[in-house]
Formats: sequence, structure tokens, C-alpha cells
Amino acid sequence: MGGSRRVRFRSWPLPAHLDREVRSRLRAAHRQEPFSPADPRAAAQRAAQVLAPLGLEVTVFRGGLDLRGAEVDHLWLAGFAAGAPDGGPFVLDPAFPLFDRDFVAALRSYVAGDGSREDLAALAAGADLDDRVLGEFPPPINYLGSPVWSQR
Repeated sequence: MGGSRRVRFRSWPLPAHLDREVRSRLRAAHRQEPFSPADPRAAAQRAAQVLAPLGLEVTVFRGGLDLRGAEVDHLWLAGFAAGAPDGGPFVLDPAFPLFDRDFVAALRSYVAGDGSREDLAALAAGADLDDRVLGEFPPPINYLGSPVWSQR
């Protein structure tokens, strides 16, 4: 990460002019093949490809997903768009369905060494796209990270 400044992301809705189209495109991709926590990098790259026709500027970020009491090393997309509060960035995390309480509990167990990637993947496969982070994320969760420049 070469000394890059770490960004603490804020939770906010996607800009209105993007929300419907982002959700529609990602929902269709998720129906074809669910986004999986087994490979967050692949999920982020796939989401970036799906969203590319929208002209949305996205960058892969790597850092910590703070679950308040447990922290996960993770990858997600940061989106930058006109209409975002303070000019963005906002989080797009198709891999982790953080609005699904069972998934978050399993993720905490995984961090503690009591769960497996397979458990996480199975729970995520059954979760809807709307359970993923598309701008907003549930409190008290926080994202903190730096861009992965090789992924731009």
C-alpha cells in the first residue's frame, strides 16, 4: 500500500442518479452467480466490470472491516461520483452481506477461529443482493483502508 493514506468510510446512500442502475446491474449479476466472501477480490473485480458501462469511477480498497470487537482484513470497492455527500467515496461491498445478522455472527466466529470460509460462503449464497453494502452499511461496522493501486 506504499504509505497511502487510510480512508475511513462513511455510510450513506448511493447518489440517487446511480442507485437504481447499480442495484439492477449487480442484482442481475448476483442472480447469475452469487457474489461470494470466499474470494472478495474476485467479487470486487466482477462488480467493477458489471458497473463499468455506467462510467462510475471505482477503486479496489484493502483494509480492515471493523465489526466492533473483531476486525477482518478485507477488500471492497470505493465508488466516487457526483452527488455523493462530500464528493464520496462510498462503499460497494458485494462479497459480504453485512445486513444479514446470521452472516455477521458467522463472520465474528470466523475471526475468532470458530468458523470456516465454507460457512461464510454458504450463508452469503443464500443472502440477497440488498443484504450487501451498497453505500450504506449497518452500525457499528466501519470500513478503513487504502487503495490497491494495481487494481485501478
